[in-house]
Amino acid sequence: MACERCGTQRAPWTGWSVHHRRPAGMGGDRRPETVTAANGLLLCGSGITGCHGWVESNRTESYDLGLLLRRHQVPTAEPVLLRRGLVLLDVDGNYIPTEGQAA
Repeated sequence: MACERCGTQRAPWTGWSVHHRRPAGMGGDRRPETVTAANGLLLCGSGITGCHGWVESNRTESYDLGLLLRRHQVPTAEPVLLRRGLVLLDVDGNYIPTEGQAA
């Protein structure tokens, strides 16, 4: 397993968290795309440590990189800059290279 942002490798289920690109908010979100793999990233750390902490502490840059999305944005339609480059994510979590990126 490797962090989607920095590539750090760790043993499974140790020091990881799932980051929601478009947060569900208090009480949840009924839109179906909120619970797809395109809305989640496996990041090292917690909401205050590692890459997950970086995303939460650097929200403006995280929005620019697609690591965070605004409520109106659809996760499958918004590219995200990961360690592998700029990609789109489909509902199953597959990487779709953006224009000009190799597969």
